[in-house]
Amino acid sequence: MGENNTIQSISLAFIRTIQDVSQYVSHQRALGNTALKISAPCRATMDAWGKPKKNPAFFFQGPTDAPLFFVDSEGSFFNGEAGALFVKILGAMKLGPESIFVCNAIDARSIHDRIKINQPAIVITLGQKAGQLLLNLESPIEHFQGKFFSHEGIRVMPTFHPSTLLEQPGLKRKVWEDMQQVMKQAGLSHGR
Repeated sequence: MGENNTIQSISLAFIRTIQDVSQYVSHQRALGNTALKISAPCRATMDAWGKPKKNPAFFFQGPTDAPLFFVDSEGSFFNGEAGALFVKILGAMKLGPESIFVCNAIDARSIHDRIKINQPAIVITLGQKAGQLLLNLESPIEHFQGKFFSHEGIRVMPTFHPSTLLEQPGLKRKVWEDMQQVMKQAGLSHGR
């Protein structure tokens, strides 16, 4: 019990110190003293101290019985230039946005839970973040892109995100080769 009290005392003292420093810096700035050099991340940490963090939301859309399940690193789905390119890729596969299931890559648990519910034929990860998150990898996407992996018995194809293709158009062929593998494995070679 004494140890817990000590830890709590230290924690409370630390919190008070951060709050005091934050108030001091705010007061000095209000007085016009700009000689205090505090980095923007440090300032943001002090300003946010004690305020609850907002967890980003897990978003998804599409039919739960869709054979293809996409995990989008950026969560943009069909928006912007990257979204338009994604729709174009789907069109080349003879698919439309309404025929696939897509979710954002916020946290692995939400994705795993959705995969268990949906039971898709194949999961396609779009971008490094999604691939690393789902497959529990740390290596760059170039090391695992274009190869099928297994996730609880479901095939997973990691590929580049459409936004990367906008920055590096030379990668479009690799993504198309990945999608051709997906189409063959899912029985979509001749479109739907």
